[in-house]
Amino acid sequence: MSIKSAGCIIIGDEVLNSKITDTNSRFFAKYCYDLGVDLRKISIISDEEDEIIATVKEFDSKFDFIVTSGGIGPTHDDITYSSIAKAYGLSLKHDQFAYDKCLEKIGDKIKFNTFTQEQIDANLRMFLLPYDPNDSSFVKTYYANDLWVPIVNINNKLNILPGIPRLFQELLTDGITPHVKPFVPKTKFLQYYVAARLPESQVAPLLGRLQKDVIEKGLSIKIGSYPHVEKRINTVCITGKEEENEVMRQLVATTIEELGGEEISKEEEEGHSHSHLKE
Repeated sequence: MSIKSAGCIIIGDEVLNSKITDTNSRFFAKYCYDLGVDLRKISIISDEEDEIIATVKEFDSKFDFIVTSGGIGPTHDDITYSSIAKAYGLSLKHDQFAYDKCLEKIGDKIKFNTFTQEQIDANLRMFLLPYDPNDSSFVKTYYANDLWVPIVNINNKLNILPGIPRLFQELLTDGITPHVKPFVPKTKFLQYYVAARLPESQVAPLLGRLQKDVIEKGLSIKIGSYPHVEKRINTVCITGKEEENEVMRQLVATTIEELGGEEISKEEEEGHSHSHLKE
């Protein structure tokens, strides 16, 4: 198994109706970049069974590594487990180990012994996990640190995670990483930044020519322009793999010369990107 491409599915009406701001996809993008995995697509979808099923099938057919975020709680609209099970033709089964782990970790805080039967049934929905009665290796569950929330892995590819950012991040970083790291590329991504005090329309022709040349050489390097209007700066970002570094440095030199720009650090570029939030 080799992991070269990734996709992220954010599930939840609360994201689409602006109730909450999604931060999990950005965290996953950084995670993939650091691993050297090419994140190809992020989709934000509603809590609708048909949409979840269709999106999961699409991602499974295209990408090597997939995470989903959200929709695994106890309420009526938390249908991620059941919908993904249907996407793969799986059953649902109560996971007693996950339930016992939950009782052990948070039972005293939640006071389950005060729940009505209806509330107990709602809580139990969180432990109805996808299950393959014909192949015990197709669906796996594993854990991170002392967290009780399981990571449900399907087909060594798709990983179901909660939407709560703290849990999403810890389960991804400490729970999933040991399982995927042996299969990711040995190479890493590199990025260089050139800042130019030119309108984006003046920058565009050069970048188009450089990108065309890169594609014709069969390289994976991507060249983008990111305007910071309030500072009257356009940042050219050049992204590629370690083995393409020589060509990337040539592109940096050409960009500086042609645009009269200067190379800046990642920290300086992030400062330009976030400065408008402080104003």
